Amino acid sequence: MKIDHSLTRQVDELDLNPASFLARNAHFTPEKLAVIYEDQEFTYAEFTDRVKAMATRFRATGVKDGDRIVYLGMNSASFLTTMFASWWLGAVFMPLNFRLAPAEISELLVRGTPHSIVVEGSHAEVLSHVYGAQRHHIFLIDDDPAVEVPENAPPYWQRASEVFTEIADDLPEPKAEGLRDLALLLFTSGTTGVPKGVQLTFGNIWWNAVNVDTSVDTRVGDMNLAVAPMFHIGALNSFTIRAFVRGNTTLVRRAFDPAQTLEDIEKYQVNSAFVVPAQLLVMSNQPGFADADISSLRATICAGAPVPPVVIAKYAEKGVDVQQAWGLTETAPFATYLPAAMTKEKAGSCGIAMLHTEVKLVDPVMLEEVTTPGETGEMWVRGPNVTPGYWNAPEVNESAFYDGWFRSGDIGYADEDGYLFIVDRLKDMIITGGENVYPAEVERVLIEYPGCSDVAVVGQKDPKWGENVVAVMAMRDGSTPDIEQIRQFCDRHLARYKLPKKVVFVDSVPRNSSGKLDKRSIRDMVAGGAAEVQE
Repeated sequence: MKIDHSLTRQVDELDLNPASFLARNAHFTPEKLAVIYEDQEFTYAEFTDRVKAMATRFRATGVKDGDRIVYLGMNSASFLTTMFASWWLGAVFMPLNFRLAPAEISELLVRGTPHSIVVEGSHAEVLSHVYGAQRHHIFLIDDDPAVEVPENAPPYWQRASEVFTEIADDLPEPKAEGLRDLALLLFTSGTTGVPKGVQLTFGNIWWNAVNVDTSVDTRVGDMNLAVAPMFHIGALNSFTIRAFVRGNTTLVRRAFDPAQTLEDIEKYQVNSAFVVPAQLLVMSNQPGFADADISSLRATICAGAPVPPVVIAKYAEKGVDVQQAWGLTETAPFATYLPAAMTKEKAGSCGIAMLHTEVKLVDPVMLEEVTTPGETGEMWVRGPNVTPGYWNAPEVNESAFYDGWFRSGDIGYADEDGYLFIVDRLKDMIITGGENVYPAEVERVLIEYPGCSDVAVVGQKDPKWGENVVAVMAMRDGSTPDIEQIRQFCDRHLARYKLPKKVVFVDSVPRNSSGKLDKRSIRDMVAGGAAEVQE
């Protein structure tokens, strides 16, 4: 039988741009609430008008298809407006981690070569110290009542209150975007500390949403809570982007406050939320947790680290099943998911592969598939939600992909029922409070500390943050600077969540015969308290 390939072409030509769905919802349900942000509310008609006004100004400055637009700031309505305005014109949205230091931001601007930068008032001071920022079109968000606007912002920065007020009569409809068109550029560090730009297409975004909607109890009309940082793909593409596609409402908070979050869930009857384990733990320790009615939560995905069984039990007692998932920025973000019904039976598991995603375990050295239950291997992922590759990094792509599979760098095993468990990371990444910290990045800074002769950085388990960043240092003069002195030194070069919380002083940092840091011995040393530790 002859196959009609025109059907395949039709799928390839489908418009998957979320901005198109935003415009559709503004037309058919203009009075429906799209965004609740702090004390502001925006209907779909109002929010879409803001998006169109911003797109008008971007177009006037020369933004064209494929250009990158940076956002620097915390969770806000302006963050979402910038994203949709970028997509309206076919540009690529490039949100930055608002915790980064100026030097780190400078490097990402060099790597990403954005056309424009949108910065909110709370981060204007940081951007003013970024080398080369003046070469870009810069827009200052100065119309957000939740953010104080600096008086000394450079005069050449364009103010949102002045330029985002008119919609051009000839502004076209949102650009149609297909499966392979680039939507997001998200930078994440590698094991060497060199930033890697993860490219995510509109197809990646779409297929992650299909995976979530077929596995998780999400519904049209849901109230979504965006409280984790949206510059992370987990918070952004778990439920939030999809909420605008389906015409749902998203409650946005600038930052996580445990008491406020409990209040929001009860007041707004929140149905879906992406959280990290540290947030769940802090919320469960709030004085008002016992009396809070959070039973409306039926789609609660937690990722970033395994959730302690005691925390799962606390929420189960309140009628909330904490559903664990695993993935990376490169998988947009989910590759596996633990169904709500299996939360207790498979506690600690990250679940099974998403419906439209494949996951297998592979011996990282022999590159042979691991099929024996309980035997560990590197977790490889394949599917339409997986990044097509890293931004301008052919050598990194060559090592990260093999025969169509993405090598995650995470080590895990499957039990006899096929449920997956994460054991360790092939890359010595530390996850603290849901944030990724790469030891080499911190080590490069600490080795410059006066008198330091050698240094290693490892993670140490912590009940609140998942892991703490611990520095193991050898000092030439035998000095033992306190932890605050070390943190102050690092603060000029690193985001605060990357700063060591503990320091261990040793005569010499353990290395193996090839001169590489012996991380296993170093971790054992820290865990066993065999050396002097300052906190």
